[in-house]
Amino acid sequence: MKKSTFKEENVLLNILKFSIPSTLSSIISIICTLTDRFFIGNLVGRDGISAMSVVFPYTMIVNSVIFLFSGLSILIGIKLGEKRKYEAEEILSKGFLYLIIIGIVLSTILWLFNETFLWKLGATRENIILAKEYTKYFILMICFQFILSQSTVIRAIGYPFNAMVINIFVTILNGILDYIFLAKLFLGVAGASLATFISVFLGSIYVLVFFFRNDVVKLKINKMKFEILTLVSIFKIGIPRFINQFFQFSLSVVMLKQMGKYSGDLGIASIGIISLLRDLINTSFQGFSQGTPAIIAYYYGAKNFKKIQEVMKIHVRIVLSISLFCLIITLINAEYIISFFVKNDVELIKYASHGTRVHLCLLFSTALFLSYNNFFQAIKDSKKATFFYMLRVPILNIPLIFILSYFFQDNGVLVAFPVSDFITSLIAMYIGKKEIEKLISNSRD
Repeated sequence: MKKSTFKEENVLLNILKFSIPSTLSSIISIICTLTDRFFIGNLVGRDGISAMSVVFPYTMIVNSVIFLFSGLSILIGIKLGEKRKYEAEEILSKGFLYLIIIGIVLSTILWLFNETFLWKLGATRENIILAKEYTKYFILMICFQFILSQSTVIRAIGYPFNAMVINIFVTILNGILDYIFLAKLFLGVAGASLATFISVFLGSIYVLVFFFRNDVVKLKINKMKFEILTLVSIFKIGIPRFINQFFQFSLSVVMLKQMGKYSGDLGIASIGIISLLRDLINTSFQGFSQGTPAIIAYYYGAKNFKKIQEVMKIHVRIVLSISLFCLIITLINAEYIISFFVKNDVELIKYASHGTRVHLCLLFSTALFLSYNNFFQAIKDSKKATFFYMLRVPILNIPLIFILSYFFQDNGVLVAFPVSDFITSLIAMYIGKKEIEKLISNSRD
């Protein structure tokens, strides 16, 4: 990374430089998931989509650990801002050691108790076999997925283009293998899982090679040592996002069970599609949310708080504009978009289209919420970030699901999300603005 990257370039240019590759990477990553769903929905049908919905909490478990280590890129960014390259390399090397160990442990647990977990997550007699087929390769992929996820560090140290290339490679390869394994070899959901496994494995090798060869922050085996303070520092920053993902996991299970209660496999399959569309819209602006914290962390380490304020103003305007545009397109064309996944299931298309309009109607508030919560993480204010994650899911969303579903059945389950996100985003924005003003005021004293 050139030393002038943050100092001499204007804020908007920095945001675009770091966030556009990140956004493209995020969109490309979700295309990987879209490819799986397309082939499964059209070649396997409703049972396949339903099975993928049951397996989705597994993905959330993996993401929760990845988010727990999100502090790795932020800590490294802060150390580089403080001109402490040696410490940044120590953090990187120790972080990778812990990632690999946790990946092995998690894979072992899921492998041993796979079927038990799937039943607990809401599997039915119609989809349990397909769910087991998919998780067979998914579980083996976990450790490599953890390594691949550290492309965020590659972005944070000044190589956003390289991080984007990794995601492009993985996605294109996954799409090609999906076509071969599902459309030509007819391997079903197991083929989709195997395609993802191979793609992620090769992508993780790319990440490792990059860190061993780059000149900014190298991954060094002799620095891979157990040191509890480094782990605590990483977790302290990442714990809010970890907790949020755990809450999202709990929310996913509650939604699956409640939708299954009121609508059976039709409701479960619909939630799988609606969740995918929600992730797709979120991905359109999450790249900016992923790219911006590295800039904020650098300015925070350099104690340039006015720049942080400028970054946040521009960032919020960008993500709100993007999310509103994508949301309007999705709501208007819901039937057409959903038919892409399940062309011949008229009942599912109609049901999921209605659910999409109810569940996603205020999704722009998610963009606002994530912008300010990522700000709190970037300045190492984990308490506030954790509070807002708690407010969003266990305090508001989950209770609202039970309360509203009592009166409105499946519609109540769907509407709980937009209500809780809208309330949380307004509170997070207010407190976030106050915190930025406080940082600037204290720096003048």
